[in-house]
Amino acid sequence: MANDQEIHDRLARVEEIIEQLDADECDLDEGTRLHEEGQELLAEVQEILDNGRGEVVELE
Repeated sequence: MANDQEIHDRLARVEEIIEQLDADECDLDEGTRLHEEGQELLAEVQEILDNGRGEVVELE
């Protein structure tokens, strides 16, 4: 369960970043920093899934 929470936390932060970028709430430097943070978070999620530490569930 902890690893699923890790995925959830990272994806929640990515959603926050997307909302900030969509709302034009930052300048170019901050936008670049947020983009890089989002890319790092997505890479971490990919690594968790690649290593089989996350659990994939089917939603009905």
